[in-house]
This record gives sequence, structure tokens and C-alpha cells, in this order.
Amino acid sequence: MNNLSYRRLTGLTLGSIMGVTTMGAQADPELVDLLRILRTNGSITQAQYERLLSDANSTDAKKAEQAASKTKPGKKGKRQSEVETSGGLKVKSADGDFEFELGGELWIDAAFYQEDVAPLGNGTEIRRARVSLAGKVFEDWVYATEYDFGGNDAEIKDAYLQYDGFDAIAIRGGNFKEPVSLEDQTSGKAITFMERALPVNAFAPGRKIGIGALSSGKNWSAALGLFGESVGADVGNEGDEGRGVSGRVTVAPVNASSRVLHLGASLASRKTDDDKEVRYQVGPESHVTNVELVDTGNINEVDSTLLYGLEAAYAQGPFSVQGEYLQNRVERTDEATLDFYGWYVYGSWVLTGESRPYKGSRGRFNRIEPKGRGSAWELALRYSSINLNDKDITGGEESNLTLGLNGYLNDNVRIRANYIWVDANPSEDGVRDQPEIFQIRGEVYF
Repeated sequence: MNNLSYRRLTGLTLGSIMGVTTMGAQADPELVDLLRILRTNGSITQAQYERLLSDANSTDAKKAEQAASKTKPGKKGKRQSEVETSGGLKVKSADGDFEFELGGELWIDAAFYQEDVAPLGNGTEIRRARVSLAGKVFEDWVYATEYDFGGNDAEIKDAYLQYDGFDAIAIRGGNFKEPVSLEDQTSGKAITFMERALPVNAFAPGRKIGIGALSSGKNWSAALGLFGESVGADVGNEGDEGRGVSGRVTVAPVNASSRVLHLGASLASRKTDDDKEVRYQVGPESHVTNVELVDTGNINEVDSTLLYGLEAAYAQGPFSVQGEYLQNRVERTDEATLDFYGWYVYGSWVLTGESRPYKGSRGRFNRIEPKGRGSAWELALRYSSINLNDKDITGGEESNLTLGLNGYLNDNVRIRANYIWVDANPSEDGVRDQPEIFQIRGEVYF
């Protein structure tokens, strides 16, 4: 073989070796022997030999490491658990059978009161400081837990387990909201004003320990449950606790990306506990003060209560309107039946053009998300009213007009401002109380 042919063969061999090492081939014994022959013949220098051998070993190690990261013992060919960190922490197994998500909320409020009759103190508070953990196990079991540390008091909110293994229905047990009222079912992350409307705050039963069934389609939802008392509730002298049944149905005859018509109705019947007392009171849609301007006081010898509600909402593009009517009937053993009621209506306009997201299978709205990297701004006006006067009970009447501005700075931060004109007549003596309230809030979600 002449020198020219030998050089060509050597060049081809080196090119092949470099190509193989670049592709991550294993540094097997045959490759090592070939490199040694070339070094011995003087075709490559000692430095070239060491570099080529090092390249082969390093690329092989990287490839092995990548392969190991995509597999796990006992699950040939399957990936390890995936971790997502979009806003919060979410971990799920490769087969999708297990997952959990860690989340939280922080709300900081400040309120300023222009007093009229009742003393209302300006101030600040940690309105909400929540940590939540939710996920699923063995594919068909879903769980959720949430604790609130606002005001330095730990309080259980959601704490339930749900079975999703049936095609048409889900079964949920634990501590969760009774299915009543559009605004009460809407998450605090998604409500339009800083506080829910007067009748919702006064009448909606909120969270109780119970068991329920849920069913839904793309444009409808239905829920029914049996409930005891809330966590921590205790009846004096070890009496029996109250019990009730509640249900809600919703339908969205129109449910498009930027146009929604929502209709719904709910019913909640409850037998009182052995104390046979109920009380309805509500503050002026501001949480910094603990003053309730209307209050029935304790109503005695109550056998049962019946709450029913009607709800409707319409949204088109950046505009939406929403309203509810709630009536609460109180059946007493030896006295006349009482009827208390309330309602609200509001309109909102998203100045930056976004629409309120709607989920037909839950019968509720979700939080507005800004388009792109900018912020979204929403202007809203609400009128709410409640009447706690009937027969021998004079709990009072109140109507509020609230102007709200919301700034959705990004997917995780929101600021709010509310100005409230209050008109309350707490009792029959004719003394009206008409304070004005300005309050602001900063909210962070993760």
C-alpha cells in the first residue's frame, strides 16, 4: 500500500471514529483496540488517542445518564414522575395514577370607614392566608385539603375525598361547601368584589361535614348532599347536632368562548340541633370591621329552616351581568313561621377586553386571566339588599351600592379596590345608619 493510500485510509478511519463518538457510541473493546493500533503505527499522536478515547467515554456516560432519567426500576420504558412549577408545585407519576399539587393564597386588606351611627374602626388585616394540597391516588380517587391561617387562627376549609370511578357520577365525602348559590360556589379567587353580597353572606350554609353526589356535562351540573355541622361546631350539653340536605342544578343554554347564559336553582333544608336556635347577621360587605349592622339575634324554638335560591348570569365578550335571589324560611315550634330574603345584581366590564371564563360542568365562573404579558382591568357595580324583619323579629334591613375596580396584574397577582355606600335600618326605631367604606386588597396565588 503506497503512502497516499495509507493516509487516505487513516483519514477515513479517524473520521469514522470521530463520527461514532459524536453520536454517543459505546467505547467497546474493539474501538479501544483500533485506537491503540493507530497510535502504535504513528497514525495518531498520544494526545489524539487520549482525546478520542475520552470523547467516546464521556458521550457514552451522558447517554446512559439521559436514559436512566427517562426510566425507573420495575417500569420498563416508562418515565419518572413529572414535576410542573407553573405558579405552584405539581407532581404526577408517569402513568397518571398519582399526582398532588401544592397551592396557596395570601390576601392583605386595608379599610377606611366614614362612620355614621355605629362605630367602625379603620384598620388592616391578613384576610386570608391559605395553604392547599390536592391531587389523586390510584387514578379514581381525588382529594383536597385547605387550611386558612388568616388572623393567626388555623381553620380547616376543604378536607374531602372523592371517588371518580363511575361514568356518570362522583361521590364526595368530608368537609366541603353545600351546593347552594352561584356566588358561594364561585371561588374567592374568582368573585368580582372583595366580599360576597349581603344575602349570600347571611344565608349560604358554607362548608359542612357530609357526603354528596355530583354529576355534570359540558353545559350543566347537578349536586346533592347530606350534611351535618361544620368542623368544630359543638352542641351545648352534648346534644344531637343539626342535619340537612341541599342540592343545586345549573344549565348553560348558551356556552361559547365569549358568550354565556347561566341559569340555576338551589334548595337547602335543615333540622336544627338540640339547642333549636338560629341567628342571621351580616356585616356591611367589609371584613376589617366585625360590626353587623343587621342582626336577628337568637331565634328560639326553631324546628327547621328551608333556603331556596334562584340565580342567573349572562356574559358577552368583556361585559357580564349576574344576579341571585335567596329566601330563608324559619319554621318554629309554637310561633309563626318567619321569612327572610335578599337579592343582588351586578354588572362588570373588563376594560382590557378579556371575558370571564365559565365552566359549565361546575356551573360557575373562573378567575379572569390577562391576555399575553399585560395586565387586565375590570370595573364593576353591584346593588345588594337584605331584609331580616318578619313577624316578631326585627333584625333590620340593609342595602349596599358597591363600585369595584380589579387589576389582574398577572396570573398570580391581583389588586382590588371597593367603595361602598351603605344604607341600613337596623331596627324599628327608625334610626338609619349610612356609613361609607373604602377598602383595598392585594392578593397573591401560587
